[in-house]
Amino acid sequence: MVCEDEFVVALDMQLMIEEFGFIVQGPYPSLKSAYEGLEKDPPDVALLDVSLKDGLVYPLADRLRDMGVPLVFHSGHVNDDEISERYPGAICCHKPVDTGSLKSALRLKADEGLRAKAG
Repeated sequence: MVCEDEFVVALDMQLMIEEFGFIVQGPYPSLKSAYEGLEKDPPDVALLDVSLKDGLVYPLADRLRDMGVPLVFHSGHVNDDEISERYPGAICCHKPVDTGSLKSALRLKADEGLRAKAG
């Protein structure tokens, strides 16, 4: 799941993540669209911009965390300490993101999510 409200960034993220070998849900520019997507198909991992068109992503991140979905935050507004405290185990990738770092973060969290599902 990709949540990003800036169209060009969202498109770039989608293409990059598909090149990594993932299937992208989204990108979702708003909380509303992300919740709708979440109901249709729960993701294996979520890449979240902190600030979306209709508000901060934290309520969605809370729901994803409660569902056991691993989280990667991708934002220019991310506060590592706040994220680490609120979402232990989440990874923070600052904009502009290094491609290698993002790929590693998504692979790590996707593997984590698959292991949790296998249980």
